[in-house]
Order: sequence, then structure tokens, then C-alpha cells
Amino acid sequence: MTLVVQMQDTGTTAAHDPLLSYTITTTPSPLKASPENPEVPEEIGEIVIAVARQSGDPADVKSLRLQVPAGSMSPDLATDLARITSRITLDGWSSRLDADAQEFVFTPAASHTPIGPETGFTIQLSDIPMSRKVGTSPLTLTEESRTGTSAFQDRTTVFNIGKFPADFYLRNFLCEPSIIDNGGDVKLTWERSANATYHLLYPGFERDVTNRMSLELEGITSDTTFYLRATTGDPSNPVTRILASQVTVLKPDLEIGNLTVNGDVTIAGEITEKVTIAGDLEVTGKVQAGLLGDRDKSLWAFPLQAATGWSRRFDTDVLFVGFDATQILNVSIGEGDDTITMKNPANATFTVPVPRGTQLYIRPDRDTMLTCAVMPLGS
Repeated sequence: MTLVVQMQDTGTTAAHDPLLSYTITTTPSPLKASPENPEVPEEIGEIVIAVARQSGDPADVKSLRLQVPAGSMSPDLATDLARITSRITLDGWSSRLDADAQEFVFTPAASHTPIGPETGFTIQLSDIPMSRKVGTSPLTLTEESRTGTSAFQDRTTVFNIGKFPADFYLRNFLCEPSIIDNGGDVKLTWERSANATYHLLYPGFERDVTNRMSLELEGITSDTTFYLRATTGDPSNPVTRILASQVTVLKPDLEIGNLTVNGDVTIAGEITEKVTIAGDLEVTGKVQAGLLGDRDKSLWAFPLQAATGWSRRFDTDVLFVGFDATQILNVSIGEGDDTITMKNPANATFTVPVPRGTQLYIRPDRDTMLTCAVMPLGS
């Protein structure tokens, strides 16, 4: 399943930012461009957009308009919009095609509909006759919305949807072993077609692996997420697909900035002159030794309660590393049908990538403390 997520940060929403959040899935994954031979029938695709309101305050929505480029060029998604079936699951709403604007328009029977956090719905485009040119198609979704008694405004979001060659594939990107000791080695393997260029990305490196299907790496000292990026199509409008795999390092090396501790901190190893405190250290409790790095990243410890758990949304894509919890942790990313869950053993380190605006929720089986580091992806 191809997943494209757009979410606003409810704490920093600008005046013209969308008031709703959107998650797009496609079938097949990824979408396939139709054969260039016009005598051959088009490939058929489907797009489903899950819509929700993240903030606790309802938003009034007057209309939703989804512009889908159609034609025979690389940026066009479909060959004929009239053959697409459009649906919306919101009660009292209907859809129609504005052919001149190349838009599917969704409107309520009333003047507008309040959308609160308890109201989720989907927009579906099915039976899409896919364009015959490989490339990336921009889908523009415009919500006419407001909060309170303010005037309705158009708020626009653009999703870039790729159409890949029919014989393209990139799958089974694995990192083995997935848990190693500090300084251990890993082997990355993947399956791919020959009609693309491939690059492997991880902190500090971008390596061309077009002619490879595996790579061995030595001396991994910290939890690492690897990204395998495939690029194909016309260089003027290429399509890109990215898969991720990760390794967890037991007792990893950490580089951090400020440290706030609300409890006791114990360091089992020897403190040497190589340890540098390069930021503020605020402690409530007993400190036996402290380690801080010199990068602009954050590390903190806090109590986790089994009754309530802990959740957070970040204003940028981050890598979240948790460790030193003495209880089993139930970790989930996302909400609804798109939630990804995992159960982390006691005293084990875990690393999860968290997209911007996506909810991270952690609940222990029993009350415990958790130490964590948050690192912006790409740093």
C-alpha cells in the first residue's frame, strides 16, 4: 500500500493552513502508468483519501474540491476524468465532476458541516484510467473551511502521486540482524527491477547502489534507519519510491543537546575527559554521573503511567529512540486504520520514525520511567 500523509501541526497552524488532515492510499501500490500503445487498454487505479480533524475544536467545511490532472502528458494522472467514479462517505454530502476545472467537487446538502475529531470520513476515486506517461502527478485538494464565526477560506494541499512503469518493483528491503551490539555489522538486502536508479541513504551518507541488491556495513554504533530510494521516468518529471529499514543497537552511542531529568540518573561506566556537557542540565533528584553530547538534539527522561500512557506530535519528521524502560511498552504510530503498533520488551531500546504531525503513543504495562532521544530526520 502506498501511503501519503499530510497533517497540520495543531499547535502552529498558520492562517491559510488546512484545518483537516489527510492520508492518501493507492491501489495498486505504487500506481502503474498505462502502456504507451493507445490500442492497449489503460491500467486501472484507485485513490482513497482518509480525512480527519486533529484539533479538539470543530471546523466548519463548506466544500472539498479535488483537482486531478488529465490528458496524455507525464504530469497527468488520468486519460479521462469522466470514467472515474467518485464517492464521499460523509453523511449528506454528494460529489460531481467539474470537467472544465478538472475537479471533483464534494458539497453538503446544508450550507456547511462541522467536522470534529470524532468525525472521520473518506474520499474515493475508483476506476481511474491511468495516463500512459510515467511521471509524478500533482493532486490539489482545496477545502473551503473556517473555525468559529470567521469567513470561509480556501485552504490548499498538494499531493504528488507517482505513476511507475508497469514492470517496476522495489520490495523486501531488509536489515539483518535487526538488533546488534554496539559496533556490530549488518547486511542490507532488497529486490528491485532494472529500470531505475537506486540510492541508499543513512546519516551522513548517500550511496549509489543501482548495480547492487545487497550491501554489508560494519561498525554500527547507534540506532540507524536506512532509506532505499528508487528513481525512474523522465528526468524532467521523475517518480520516486522510498523504502525504509532499521537496526537497533544495544547500548548505543548517543549525541544530545540539553538534558532534563526528573529522577535519579546512574551511569555504570567510567566518566572520562572525553565527556562534554554542551548545554543546560536540569535535575530534580540524585545525579551520580551525566553524559551529554554537542549536537542540537534532545534527550529527556520522564515517568510513564500505565493508566494514561503518553502521546506526542512533532512539528517535523523525527526519529524517536526510547530506552531504559523497565516494563513492556506498547508503542503505536498514527491513528485509526493506519495505526502501526509494536510491543517493546522491558529494558530494550526501540527506534521508530515518526512523520510530522503523526501521533506517537506509548503505554507501559506497568508504571515506569522512559528515557528518549528525538532526532530530526536528515540531521
